[in-house]
Amino acid sequence: MKTVEPGIEKQIDAGDKEALQQVLHFQVMTDYLSSKVKEDAQMKKEADDSFKQFEAYTKQQLGQGKKIEQFYADKKVTTEELKTFFLNQIKMISYFSKDVPEAEKKKKYEEAKNLGFLTKADVRHILVSTEKRSKAEAKKKAEALLQQLRAGADFAKLAKENTDDPGSKETGGLYHYDDQQSLAQTDEAYKKAAMTLPINKISDLVESQFGYHIMRVESRTEQPYDQIKGDLARAMAQEKEQQFYTEKLKGIIKEENIPASMIKQQPVQQGPGPSGQPGGQPVQQVPGQQPPVQAPSNQK
Repeated sequence: MKTVEPGIEKQIDAGDKEALQQVLHFQVMTDYLSSKVKEDAQMKKEADDSFKQFEAYTKQQLGQGKKIEQFYADKKVTTEELKTFFLNQIKMISYFSKDVPEAEKKKKYEEAKNLGFLTKADVRHILVSTEKRSKAEAKKKAEALLQQLRAGADFAKLAKENTDDPGSKETGGLYHYDDQQSLAQTDEAYKKAAMTLPINKISDLVESQFGYHIMRVESRTEQPYDQIKGDLARAMAQEKEQQFYTEKLKGIIKEENIPASMIKQQPVQQGPGPSGQPGGQPVQQVPGQQPPVQAPSNQK
């Protein structure tokens, strides 16, 4: 756990009691659930792939001149222990995903599709911002640009010269939306237009929280259900794993004993709550799970 979760490692080494409890609880859950799943060839392959990805990433972080063998020695862990760790994570996902009904997966698919998470698109736009001009002034300028485009002006050239969006100015207003930069995270009006506009048709003015957009969708595809149903099952399994961790695990643990020598007094935290706001509450995350990926903040 310490080897694959650097944040947890620092907390454990610092003697943070809460972190020690989380790791203990996670290990209990892992042992309990993985013992109920019989591994198969596909699980072993997925675990091996996860280990290879981890090792490749670690080698990259170590840089030249540093050997992975020394890294493992410093962490006091063997490759077999790491492979077992990844295999147990796959087995836990299998435990929770086996009972996910097909109807639930399809429902989740439709929700994700409607939100724009499954749409890959190339969208070119010009933003006329209302940040430093009135709505009337912005609309007047946007309408003039729209007239030029419909008269045959070059969209990329006009975007470079006129857009108020710094994120797409150098690309002539072009954004590539995919798994890394999701259309789902954009302004609602912008997203709706990007998901419904006929390909290569110049839009009417689209009003968003940032101002007025002129848009053109140059390509758009949606990931089909069969392509991502495995990912959906894993995501839903992780939700069930989180629920098990927070609601059912205490019923399994009979006794908890963390050696007093491992616990150290923690410094008093000052300032705002964990969320960055006064009184903010942290989200309890199961150790070993990846936190949600935050999409880039673009003016769209």
